[in-house]
Amino acid sequence: MIEGKNEYYGSRMLSLLYKKPGLSRSDLADVLDLDRGTVSRIVQYLVSSGLVEEGAEIQESSDQAGRKKIPLFLSDRSGYTIGLEVQYEFIKYGAVSPLGTELYSGMFHRAPSGNLLEDIVTVVNLARNAVPGKRLFGVGIALSGLVDPIHGTLLFSLSLGARNEPIPLKDELINRLGVPVFLDNDAKCCCYDVLSWPYQGPGANPESFIYTFCEFIENPIDPGRYDRIGIGTAVVLQEKIFYGSRFAAGEFRNLYADPELPGQLGRYSKDYFNLMRSDPERRALFIHDLAGSMAYIANFLDIQLVYMGGGIERYGAELQEAFDRAIESTWLYQEYLPRRIQIQFAPSDEKPAVRGAAAMVHRHIFAGPIHEGEERTGLAYLQALPNW
Repeated sequence: MIEGKNEYYGSRMLSLLYKKPGLSRSDLADVLDLDRGTVSRIVQYLVSSGLVEEGAEIQESSDQAGRKKIPLFLSDRSGYTIGLEVQYEFIKYGAVSPLGTELYSGMFHRAPSGNLLEDIVTVVNLARNAVPGKRLFGVGIALSGLVDPIHGTLLFSLSLGARNEPIPLKDELINRLGVPVFLDNDAKCCCYDVLSWPYQGPGANPESFIYTFCEFIENPIDPGRYDRIGIGTAVVLQEKIFYGSRFAAGEFRNLYADPELPGQLGRYSKDYFNLMRSDPERRALFIHDLAGSMAYIANFLDIQLVYMGGGIERYGAELQEAFDRAIESTWLYQEYLPRRIQIQFAPSDEKPAVRGAAAMVHRHIFAGPIHEGEERTGLAYLQALPNW
């Protein structure tokens, strides 16, 4: 264990390697303004602790007698984080390494009368047992509804039982699980998936973007309909998730919704769009509404990146076409300064909320803190783990 300035600079090194893998000891010394001996001692600790790995030597110049450097990388084998996506019907979960490698995944089907906290504890233990012998860095949880990520409280959720009063989860889960726990809204967790392990096209810079997370819950008996459709959105500005004044930024309701009708979508009836899987006309209307809402926000905020995942990618071509039309119609200067925004879809069958929940923990450790007041990051965080 190292402490004091060595712990501080060790954490800085982890952060630098997280953002710019491949830096050498001399690179770290230059960036941190430290002597080579100090850097070498700290790096040796990071390597011996399994947090950092050395790459193959690289010749710095064409002169064979010249100095060689050894690139350094965060180790993908140093530990893992458990990510959960919690919905009314199920909990998706996965064990994810610091560099985004999925070590294990599964799904737990919840009972209608299930206890939220007990179900989460059960699923974390299932994931833990599936990855024995590795260090658990923490647990990240993506929840549907309004979440206070600082205090770890589910403020409001129609589907998860937080209707009349908030449900405090973080402290009790930490006591039960014995490791740090982070919670956030599911769409906001998806943003950490992008910020940590981008899947955007060449040249795209995910500093500011909109994420739309769609959950299509399929009916197990009728393949032509969905049991439920849920939409969440989130906004990232300069690599920071925007929460608004009450953690409610990004909560979605159809721009074209009938105010007399309940629910997010508000067209004709609560479950009107549940048949869109087999009804092209209803699907075209759903896609028109979603594209219009997202295009208006993108133009209003002058954002050039839009991500979508969670199931909506199966209608990607239709959605991009509708989005192009909506961008043109809601952009004031289309005649003079035409614009087109490419939607980046999460890979099909991926679990962006699960991966993002895990990435939330990794980002806090290696690039944090992700929220003010959570000062223990880097080596201070890792060395305090019970399994260190």
